[in-house]
Amino acid sequence: MAELAERHGFRLAYTVELVAGRMISHPAMAQHIAEHDAAAVIVPSFEHAEAVRRTITGAAALITPMRIYPRGHRWPASETGGRL
Repeated sequence: MAELAERHGFRLAYTVELVAGRMISHPAMAQHIAEHDAAAVIVPSFEHAEAVRRTITGAAALITPMRIYPRGHRWPASETGGRL
């Protein structure tokens, strides 16, 4: 994870393992991003962040090994159940 962060000009400052239900995951992720003033959330694969991807990109960039989703990324409606 640290190598992936450094590759994109970031420093890995904090690691979070999110093991919670959907109702807790979103506010917990938002709180961690805000508390650490995170510019990005780095994950080992997209699947690790898929359930909270909109929460992440609403506040920070989402970095996966394959792609960077910038802060404010607009997810296609087909991927969000019609919500953007």
